[in-house]
Amino acid sequence: MIHADLANASRRLKIELPALKKAAKDSEQTIEDFKNGFNDFLGKKFLNEHENDTDVILLGSIARRESSPTSDCDYYILQNGASAEVTRKLIKTAERIRKGRGFEEPGPQGVFGKIVIAANLYESIGLEVDSNANMTRRLLLLAESEPVTNGKTHKKVIGHILSRYCSDYLPPNHKEDGLAKVPRYLLNDLVRYWRTMAVDFGTKRWYTSRDETNVRLAKLRVTRKILFAGPLATLLLVPQKIKKNEELYEYLIKSFKPSPLAQLAGTVDLLCDTSKAALKDLLINYDEFIKLIGSKEEREILESHGKGKGQQSKTWEKCKEIGAKIQKSLEIIFCDDELFKQNFRRYGVF
Repeated sequence: MIHADLANASRRLKIELPALKKAAKDSEQTIEDFKNGFNDFLGKKFLNEHENDTDVILLGSIARRESSPTSDCDYYILQNGASAEVTRKLIKTAERIRKGRGFEEPGPQGVFGKIVIAANLYESIGLEVDSNANMTRRLLLLAESEPVTNGKTHKKVIGHILSRYCSDYLPPNHKEDGLAKVPRYLLNDLVRYWRTMAVDFGTKRWYTSRDETNVRLAKLRVTRKILFAGPLATLLLVPQKIKKNEELYEYLIKSFKPSPLAQLAGTVDLLCDTSKAALKDLLINYDEFIKLIGSKEEREILESHGKGKGQQSKTWEKCKEIGAKIQKSLEIIFCDDELFKQNFRRYGVF
């Protein structure tokens, strides 16, 4: 099932989202397979004994409920005090399940398929200690993550991260009952992550030895952009959604649970008619992209590295057209609608 906010937007806008519905079903099956795999290979007793010191976290399209058989399988082991032997068993089991499901290895940049120290995600925010990998793991934990073990460590660490971001708006810096504002600390980190993704794409393209950038660029223009836009909407809406600083933590905990696309879809009843039409176009085009990128044939064409250039060009033009339409929709929603316009101007760039 697609998220309730997406289902509501689909009903309100009178559209169907068949590719997203299928992707949600496939993703739920993958998540269930991982959960069953850990129970079968390690046992519930083992997992319960370590529920407070570690979790295995799925990220990316699987966690967003947007995956297909062609998707990557990104995950990491969230280490919060477990022994080395425990985390070793978890990572070996995760690899066993991944291979059994036929997924490719996590990306070669070393961000995923690793053991991640939980405290680094909330203690090392900003400055030199906050590497690109650390920032990526932190923002993805907030925006698109799904635990496939007990989930207690996952929940605890997200709480610590959001507490850190909220600390600027609570005593001694601000009055606890002060009027809620857009949380700049978290917003700036979100913007930094989006810009880093764009810069890293340019660097990867510069260093690559063969033309394998079409899929990466298509994702940057569509899924990665929505990964930014969904939480951006959530943060810009803070003054409309809550009244006091003391409500910020609970608002963020609740609002970051849906996928980025669902966060954006959740604004449907707040938008003006022009923006509703833009959101409708966005969802239709996003669904089309999920269908395209989930097709083994189309994906192979995009990754053909110069072979079958006619087909590759045609598929790539589809991706570019979808990306341009989604860009136009986002500009209407964030730049023109009164719901976002003022806060977007005030906080979005400067």
